[in-house]
Amino acid sequence: MSMADTLSDNLSRFEKYNNKELYHIGSGSVGFTVTGRLVSGVIGFIVIILMLMVTFSSAANSIIVSELGGTKAFTADVVLTEMTGPSFDGTLSNEGEFVEFGYIMDDIDWNYISELRISHIEVQVLWDAEGGGLGGRQVTFDVSSENNTVGESQGSGGGGGTIETTWVVNQLPETVSDTADSAEGFVQSYETPGEWMGGKFTYTSESVGAVANPEEIKYTISLKYYTWEFEDIREIVEV
Repeated sequence: MSMADTLSDNLSRFEKYNNKELYHIGSGSVGFTVTGRLVSGVIGFIVIILMLMVTFSSAANSIIVSELGGTKAFTADVVLTEMTGPSFDGTLSNEGEFVEFGYIMDDIDWNYISELRISHIEVQVLWDAEGGGLGGRQVTFDVSSENNTVGESQGSGGGGGTIETTWVVNQLPETVSDTADSAEGFVQSYETPGEWMGGKFTYTSESVGAVANPEEIKYTISLKYYTWEFEDIREIVEV
């Protein structure tokens, strides 16, 4: 017998089985008949459900957990510590005179790229005018980083004052949570390279009285930065 004949014969038997009455529940017109087709349909439905279950289970297990951040969930409290950076002072004697600092002058003291746990950096100029008078005195403080040379610019006038720029690196909330394979990995996931800071302080314009009474601007430019640490690291739940 050929394969075609065998297949035809099996299909014929299967069709006869489907049309066959296997069992009858009840009596007469109010009864319920169990046919071969009904049995075949139920078995097929069960097979399909089992196949779907196996397929979804396999797909779920194929996801690499490490790509989702890790296998455990951690949370910790964030504590900031103030750190002192470079500081220098000087004098500007003429309108239009300026001083540059930091990465602009290749001053390595202003390089914080290797610091991986900086929250933010504060760059400040404290300035004071001597001589002159009658108002009109102006200064400008420009602060930027090697990665963002546009930076921020602020002006001030009068007889002196303080100008401060806050440069955000990786400012975290009071509490952080994330997934990782370990507590060490959890901390490392938040580490970010710092910045190489710099800028320029300019004696923008002198006062009206500077002609009769020469004046000068004394300044002190300084930097401080804040580092973060995690305290009370605790595992929340196994993912």
